[in-house]
Amino acid sequence: MNDPGDDVADRERQFPETGRNKSTRLAFITEAVNRDGFVTVDVLADELDISRMTVHRDLDVLQQSGVLRKVRGGASAQRSAQFESDLPYRMRVAVTEKKAIARAAAGLATEGDVVIIDDSTTSLELLPLIVGRAPMTIITNFMSAMERLAGKPDTTLIGLGGEYVPRYRAFLGVGCEQALSELYADVLFASTSALRGLELYHQDQRVVAVKRAMMAAAQRRVLLMDHTKLGQGALHRLGSVTDFTHVVVDQKADLSLMSTIAEAGVEVIVAPSSNG
Repeated sequence: MNDPGDDVADRERQFPETGRNKSTRLAFITEAVNRDGFVTVDVLADELDISRMTVHRDLDVLQQSGVLRKVRGGASAQRSAQFESDLPYRMRVAVTEKKAIARAAAGLATEGDVVIIDDSTTSLELLPLIVGRAPMTIITNFMSAMERLAGKPDTTLIGLGGEYVPRYRAFLGVGCEQALSELYADVLFASTSALRGLELYHQDQRVVAVKRAMMAAAQRRVLLMDHTKLGQGALHRLGSVTDFTHVVVDQKADLSLMSTIAEAGVEVIVAPSSNG
């Protein structure tokens, strides 16, 4: 008895348009994994009407592009030690906690400050809370932040150049680092993907280099970390949490870890919940 998957593969060879063209399939898979966090090979094969072998080839392409990571039986958008989640997925994760953290951190910027915003989704939540404090100068490498700030009255926007990396919607590389070396800011709002003990990590060395340049350029350095990043590790070390002056976390953060950070001399702010 023939495997049904063999019949699908035969149809694909005879009728290449079966199951949508490649670009449409890749877009469909990207949307599915960013929406659900995990998708199985079998579900994708059924929904796209293609063979499991073709699904695997498509997943290989998307993994090489950094959109997802292949795991047993399917693909995941969730971060690992080597893989940072794609921006659309990160925009959907811990949204309530990120908004609470942004509200608690907003008071650390005052009217007239020069502020650096990194390419994190938590920092992005700050923008509507601080932009009204005119006049203000905001420095960022994050295209999403630039788009929201462009044309805002009484706000000076300094966009950092460098190599544009679409999966982060951010400018990275030597050009970005050099621009930061010529600037000074009152406060930096930044995040990273992992905190293990007192050490901070990120999966991408290019991101680490730019964050370090931002840290060197700012007097007050505010680390924004939701609980999903605590107790995690990633490939490249960014530095110590003690390189920051403040840490802002949500209500689900490990309190014993926060006590350890406070004892190390960093001011810890636990954001009130939306109801508190």
